Amino acid sequence: MFAISQIGNRLYAAGDGGQFYVRHGRDGWRFVTESLLFDPVKYREQRKNRPKTDDPDYLSWLMESKKSKPRNVLFNGVKGIDEDAIYLCGEEGTKPILCFWDGDTLHELNTHLSEAALTGIYIESPDSIWICGREGVLLHGSYARGFTPVSLRSQHNLFHMTAPYRGKLVLPSSTRPGGLFEVDPKTSDLKRFSPSLPKLRGDYIFYAGCIGNILWVVGQKDIFRFDGAEWERIEHPDLWSICRKRRRYGDTFERRAIA
Repeated sequence: MFAISQIGNRLYAAGDGGQFYVRHGRDGWRFVTESLLFDPVKYREQRKNRPKTDDPDYLSWLMESKKSKPRNVLFNGVKGIDEDAIYLCGEEGTKPILCFWDGDTLHELNTHLSEAALTGIYIESPDSIWICGREGVLLHGSYARGFTPVSLRSQHNLFHMTAPYRGKLVLPSSTRPGGLFEVDPKTSDLKRFSPSLPKLRGDYIFYAGCIGNILWVVGQKDIFRFDGAEWERIEHPDLWSICRKRRRYGDTFERRAIA
């Protein structure tokens, strides 16, 4: 499982293999729909008849199996306006997946992208949904009017999520390049967040969220708080303990502690 969200009065969760659940009370998780659920039995049966790679029939089997193999969708995010208007985003191999649940049917939406992974959803309003992802992807639209890629400058960030902050959208990226970025939704202008984050103790950040007028950023070994004027590093006791022991014992201890 990769994502969980409260929509209406219920919790919804989604993950690998096309899993999409709704919670009905304590320990009462049920499928919302099984329309994209991975079929392991069909997959095993298909692999059972696989010829050896040196068999003359191997290539034809391979091409045919690609056409008929069961779908394996990975959902990275789930957010909803209400229980009859839920968005899910993710990937299927190298292909981006964006879906909409209308309370009865799961619809697959066109992203106009041939290759990407969609990682996060922000619902600004019923008619304004933002979807971010790998390869610097940012989509905008809705189920009713469709989605289009936002033209950002050419780069390949792995954006993990999109969060609103003081009239702009904030996107944490872990790689290519990593750091905290902001987008003006009116102009699609992308730039690094200013003032810039303090020097990281870890290798990357993966979360940014706003509570009131305070922006919180979390990374591998970092927690930061921004009040609109300056950054404050939040010392977490577990992370601080690891940092001190790293200085004392070196990287070998750190790897074992994290594992």
